Amino acid sequence: MTHRVYFLNRLLPGVDPADYEEWIRRTDYPIARASPAILSYDVTRIDGTLDGTGTPSIAYLEVIEVTDIEEYRAVGSTPEFVALLAEWATFVELAEALHGPVVG
Repeated sequence: MTHRVYFLNRLLPGVDPADYEEWIRRTDYPIARASPAILSYDVTRIDGTLDGTGTPSIAYLEVIEVTDIEEYRAVGSTPEFVALLAEWATFVELAEALHGPVVG
């Protein structure tokens, strides 16, 4: 069964989106995508609401397809991922972290 993890993020005040996106390409993607627990991983910048009204509550959506939620959680405690998450926290103010199986 396919399982996905979602991070709904806002940037910390003062963080330049271009700096964050460059960090994603240079650091985040290579490390995360090399993990055997992660099958796919993409970050999407949220530009607006679909109906064009209001302001989105988040700035970025991370979608991570994982082999198993417990295996993915275990990866988060490895030294490489602890360091990655520490860097990530200098950019991101986490709004919400969610997970669940794909209905299919």
